[in-house]
Amino acid sequence: MNREQQTGPKPQRNLVGYLDETGVLHRKEDKIFGLGIICSPNINNLHRKLINFRNRANFHSEFKFSKVSTTNVLYYKGLIDEVFENPETMFICYVYDKLELSIKNHYKAYNSFCGKLISDVVLSFNNNFSNYITVLADDLSTSKDDHFEREIKSKAKQITRRNAVTNIIRLESHAVTEIQVCDVLLGIIAYAFKVEMGIIDNPNKAKLQLVKHLQKKLRVNFISTDLDRKVKGVRIKIKEFK
Repeated sequence: MNREQQTGPKPQRNLVGYLDETGVLHRKEDKIFGLGIICSPNINNLHRKLINFRNRANFHSEFKFSKVSTTNVLYYKGLIDEVFENPETMFICYVYDKLELSIKNHYKAYNSFCGKLISDVVLSFNNNFSNYITVLADDLSTSKDDHFEREIKSKAKQITRRNAVTNIIRLESHAVTEIQVCDVLLGIIAYAFKVEMGIIDNPNKAKLQLVKHLQKKLRVNFISTDLDRKVKGVRIKIKEFK
């Protein structure tokens, strides 16, 4: 009997996802807010590739999209190339046009957005498994009234119909290369949207190089749009919310 014919419970699979954001949801100056998560059932393979790349390139600084320049852009292109050498890797990002958002409680909205994004990852992987995920998130300073972990788990349970988020751990991004990869991919995509929307008057040449590099990897002309693309086993999903 093949797996499609199985009538019993699906085998459980544990995933690890790395979560980051760009912009601040409650800050008026940020016209764009974005959330991204990178995940793979072969996360150890991805980690080894990233560390080996760092060692080969002798680049041990933190990868951060805000730090991209003409002097280091080749390292960032190499980082993206490594991601596309690890099949089954998935990166999903949600981009929000804040001018179109009406939010009463920014903490609850943020947690709800995260829960939806994490659920999207869990449900977008192979349906032959019951996927569960541990989320490693860039550390945030939140108020005592913010129930970050509890509300995200609750939202994910509501969407996936199971306790799909096993744990949420907050870490400093400078210590976790996978969170840095998430920062770079999310930063590239958000930057493409900002240029498309006319938010940036004088685009940075090095950052535009990265936008074009990712577009070339995905074999598309634009990434400032809704997108669901799989290349070499690597899947990139982009969803814009207005």
